[in-house]
Amino acid sequence: MKMRYILSSFVITIVLIYVFLDDDELIESNTLSSDQDNFSAVYVMSDNLGDMGFNDNAAMGFARVEEEGVKTRLLQASPTDPQLWLQNLEAVSNSGDWDVVFTGPNMHDNLAVVAPKNPDQIYVFFDDELIEPNVLSIKYAQNEGSYLAGALAAVAATDIENFPLSSGKAKIAIVAGMDLPIIQDFILGFKQGATTMVPDIEIQIIFIGNFNDAQKAYDLTRTAIENGANVVYNVAGPAGLGTLKAAADSDKYAIGVDSNQNGIHPDNVLASMLKQIGNSIYNSIEQIKAGQANFGTVQVFGLQDEGVALIYNNKIVPEQVKAQIEFAEVKVTSGEIEVDSAF
Repeated sequence: MKMRYILSSFVITIVLIYVFLDDDELIESNTLSSDQDNFSAVYVMSDNLGDMGFNDNAAMGFARVEEEGVKTRLLQASPTDPQLWLQNLEAVSNSGDWDVVFTGPNMHDNLAVVAPKNPDQIYVFFDDELIEPNVLSIKYAQNEGSYLAGALAAVAATDIENFPLSSGKAKIAIVAGMDLPIIQDFILGFKQGATTMVPDIEIQIIFIGNFNDAQKAYDLTRTAIENGANVVYNVAGPAGLGTLKAAADSDKYAIGVDSNQNGIHPDNVLASMLKQIGNSIYNSIEQIKAGQANFGTVQVFGLQDEGVALIYNNKIVPEQVKAQIEFAEVKVTSGEIEVDSAF
């Protein structure tokens, strides 16, 4: 019962934007086209929309280009059906119908097989990298954004005057999906930011084992809070909605990820560390249309170019605390501080 309604408040929003079918079916978004621009883009997913995070952020980018006349299609798939991910990627690559094929997390091995077999098809691979002459890879400096998240978490955990739900003890936690290099990049940045603010802070690192089990994320987060964590950082994709709810149910603080999750539990979510996935999708399509995309390379978007950002919940984060974090951000963007990375 405690997790039954975790997504209930967002159903209306999602329904207004997307039409959902069964997980195993190909899902097509609304398409717009114009006589002046017949460019087309398809996104082959390894998951579903409605996560209020990574995938929905990506969908925002496709929605923007649709408004400018680009034909788009979003192919959802069950996160437990990797064979369907490959089938979808092969189908769109062989069809010849799409100017560019987008794909992202969990698709590295599939793209490594399909892209060389389709040298005339171009691909954009985001949140990962594959060096092939017809692939443009896009990565994000999540370590830099997480540095700011860690700094905020440390301040919020120890400043009970401004953050009354905290006990004042220097204890925080990360609840992450899986122990992967990209997740370690989040963790390293978060730890460095936190210890910069509070050198002796205690940081619990907890792995769910997947990115979809919201109930397990909820239970593990409750355990972290019972062990003293005042702030919990969600790095768990769709499962992370369980982390945010556990923090709210425990009257503690959380930090969201990928999309702006501040409104999910507005009394408890301090901020969200955004990967500006939608912006990078929009920008890459503009580059491709202009003939300016550098295929065979990796583009990295960080704090300097707004590829990542920390978006505050103005309701509960006061201006003087924002100023502290923004001072730390300037040190990163100026190069005074080099943020640790798993890569």
